[in-house]
Amino acid sequence: MPEASTSVWDELATPAQREQFARLARQRRWPLALLLTGWLHLLAFSLCYYLTIFRDYHEPAGYLGIWAGEFLGMGLIFRLCRMGLIFRLCRGPAAAPLGPLGRFVVRVWLAYFVLAFNLGTMNTLRGHRLFELFPAMASLASFAFLVLTFAVNRRFFAAVLIMFAAGLLMATFLLHAYLIFALAWWAVLNGIGIASLWGRPSSADWPAPAAPCAPEPAIST
Repeated sequence: MPEASTSVWDELATPAQREQFARLARQRRWPLALLLTGWLHLLAFSLCYYLTIFRDYHEPAGYLGIWAGEFLGMGLIFRLCRMGLIFRLCRGPAAAPLGPLGRFVVRVWLAYFVLAFNLGTMNTLRGHRLFELFPAMASLASFAFLVLTFAVNRRFFAAVLIMFAAGLLMATFLLHAYLIFALAWWAVLNGIGIASLWGRPSSADWPAPAAPCAPEPAIST
């Protein structure tokens, strides 16, 4: 039989993998975690903006402390949401382990954080008073969302465009880069969180009794 035609926009993951990933996200309360993380990020980078504009503070140690605190806070938010300790209305049965698609998404964002840290290190080694390489961090985020667009869901392309535009604005208005970056991520995280919360809930959101089944195939690249 002839192979079905495909386009460059077709996701690499299978429909079954995408449905499993969406169910996992609802079980672990990721939509709520993304909403809370968006506000945490807005607070953290608004503080960075305040230090830059109103205090003329440009020491790397201070900003690194804020970013480390945000990263730890983000991990705590996802942990508490998964355990159902934030807003009792989101309590539910324990989520299933990460599947192939879930592990892939986690690895994409781990790579993003490693490369973002590398950008900050290069900026410090170059001796820049301002974070001159900061706009490139928005490009990294654009690439990460582009990967999710092709691997998970084409709707992530909206986030690609937002972060791409944010990078251009950050490069043009470098002194206001922290505020632009804060607002861009706030819009993206809240958009994804709200869209996920409005997704169709079903009884499949909670784990069913275990039954023998074939393992999901890994994502082909």
